[in-house]
Amino acid sequence: MKTRHLHIEWIVFVIGLLLLSTMNTQNTSHTLCMFEWIGFKYCLGEGLGHSIAYVFQGDIKSSIQANFMGPVAVFVLSFRILSIWTKLHLYQNFRHDFLVE
Repeated sequence: MKTRHLHIEWIVFVIGLLLLSTMNTQNTSHTLCMFEWIGFKYCLGEGLGHSIAYVFQGDIKSSIQANFMGPVAVFVLSFRILSIWTKLHLYQNFRHDFLVE
């Protein structure tokens, strides 16, 4: 994978997590679920955004009640961000060492 794609991926993940961490969990007036927009009552990711917001607020019980995959999603996205940073850091060190010698 090109390093440019790695830069975009971790930036998108960080922005998404930051936006969800500042989300007002009391607001339930709008949704981003296209299934609900076309009239279905249930959405596959129902409550995932609220669940992630509750994780950042430290309310794990409410997080699991909103969607049990919220804490898992925060862990997976955080792990992916750290793995991308590690790859980018190792790539820069390798490139720097290669060009210096």
